[in-house]
Amino acid sequence: MFGVVLGVVVLVLSFIVSGLNKRTPDAVNLGVWSWVSRAIAVILIVGGVLIDSVLIVPAGHRAVLMQFGAVRGELAEGIHLIVPFVNSTEIIEVRTQKEESQASAASKDLQIVTTILALNFHVEPDRVDDLYRNVGRDYVSRIIDPAVQESLKVVTAKFTAEELVKFRSQVKDQVEAEISERLAAYFIAVEPNGLSIVNFDFSPEFNKAIEEKQVAQQQAEKQRYVLQQAELEKQTQITRAEGAAQAAKLSAAALQAQGGGLVIAREWIEKWNGEVPSVSAGAGQNVILDVSSLMKQPAR
Repeated sequence: MFGVVLGVVVLVLSFIVSGLNKRTPDAVNLGVWSWVSRAIAVILIVGGVLIDSVLIVPAGHRAVLMQFGAVRGELAEGIHLIVPFVNSTEIIEVRTQKEESQASAASKDLQIVTTILALNFHVEPDRVDDLYRNVGRDYVSRIIDPAVQESLKVVTAKFTAEELVKFRSQVKDQVEAEISERLAAYFIAVEPNGLSIVNFDFSPEFNKAIEEKQVAQQQAEKQRYVLQQAELEKQTQITRAEGAAQAAKLSAAALQAQGGGLVIAREWIEKWNGEVPSVSAGAGQNVILDVSSLMKQPAR
């Protein structure tokens, strides 16, 4: 288009030069410059028309074809011939695109949640003309960003702030489904697993409450551990006491069954360190025990 306009300007200038040539003396000949200007103008106009008649649609794009401003269809990638001044085109990308949006919403328990969502999407290649006719080129700001905002609000209202963190994958799937449904009406498709929730940010008051809750839980766990240790120690002491009582009961039974002197002697032998004599007399009694024979005698 620029070449055609420039050619028309040069052509007009050539006629002006031709008019000036009639008013100048014969010694000054501007006629040559006038014809040269006209030749250049013709070349520019013809070349501009030829260039404007050829449209190259790059890979991953579609061209919306318009006739006097009215949408008449779309052109696939490649080379196309159009009518200059009659047809015009708009190139629309149909490859996967990424849009990041920051959104805020209220949770089920009325906590304000702020997050950044990254959405991968593409325009349906065979519906580019419909998208341009209904929305125009600025479909990201007019359609996608509002759809992301509204979808987040709808889904966030179903979960508490704690559940948003706990069930993050479910939240993401529901938000993605909501966005896909809204954008489908405008011939924009969300890529599979095309939504990413970068992070959930809560108010400082809520973050402080969560921190205090975690501290309380840790203290409760510590106290529970102390109680468990005390109970274990208690059971250990009871077991030891029961063992000692059982041992005392067995010793008493042995005294009754085999005589006190024999049992006492055997207990003395069990504690013997090897330095006592091989025979011993009971204090105040005329009793002599043969240690070696006691050790050989089996217990009953």
